[in-house]
Amino acid sequence: MYSIGLVARLGQVSVRTLRHYDDLGLLRPASVDPMTGYRRYAPEQVLRLHRILVLRDLGVPLAEIGQLLDDDVTSEQLRGILRLRQAEARARLAAQTEQLRRVEIRLAQLEEAAVASFDVIVKRLEPMRVVALSTDLTGYDEISAACDRMYPMLHEALARRGVRPGGLSLAMYEETGNDERPVRLTTALPVPPDITIDGDGLATIGLPAVDRAATTVVRGDPSQFASAFRALHEWIDQAGAQATALERELYIDCDGPRDTWVTELQVLMEQQPVPGRQ
Repeated sequence: MYSIGLVARLGQVSVRTLRHYDDLGLLRPASVDPMTGYRRYAPEQVLRLHRILVLRDLGVPLAEIGQLLDDDVTSEQLRGILRLRQAEARARLAAQTEQLRRVEIRLAQLEEAAVASFDVIVKRLEPMRVVALSTDLTGYDEISAACDRMYPMLHEALARRGVRPGGLSLAMYEETGNDERPVRLTTALPVPPDITIDGDGLATIGLPAVDRAATTVVRGDPSQFASAFRALHEWIDQAGAQATALERELYIDCDGPRDTWVTELQVLMEQQPVPGRQ
């Protein structure tokens, strides 16, 4: 019979760990002195401890280890459990690698004053149902004046029908391919799912969910937006990802003076392939 201290040294674990395994029923000592509580272990229990430590090292939870050791688990069942651990380990590694990449990108951005003040986060955008109004512009410098015309038209159209916007207003930009009017601006207001407003240039559309969009929140005048969008595109490039041609502005708080506005800028990103799929 071996003392708990010797078994701990053989397994290179602490005495406290062996006591914990005892409490869980994973490795009960062969005998326990009723007077002192001193635990002693049989030689074959060192083998069981070794098996516990091997499975623990492979990432198998303690709750599953007991079943594996005590039940008649087949090799195929064990293989399935280890494949699951393998997938989990790969997912953790991928997440850590991606986090490291974000840290490296942010460090690089801090070296460039023009983009250092914009914090970038990638997130999923939920689907939206909106009533929208679009126009083609000769350049981005026309956007502000166009928004000043278009949003009142949208609000008036909803008010005539007794409809309240169902969320935050949104502006979207994309290229038209037309050299004379290369920028298409779409202003939009969210509406409930049972509302459809069409005609007079208005269209009710469903914006699909977006799995990945690089976003940053800007406080202040829209004159900052060009630098902020540049920061988003640089972040996407440095991340080795691909931006789409779609950009959005989500107006979080634009009721007061322009220098108090809070706006989320979004650059939609290409969908990345799922590992293991063709």
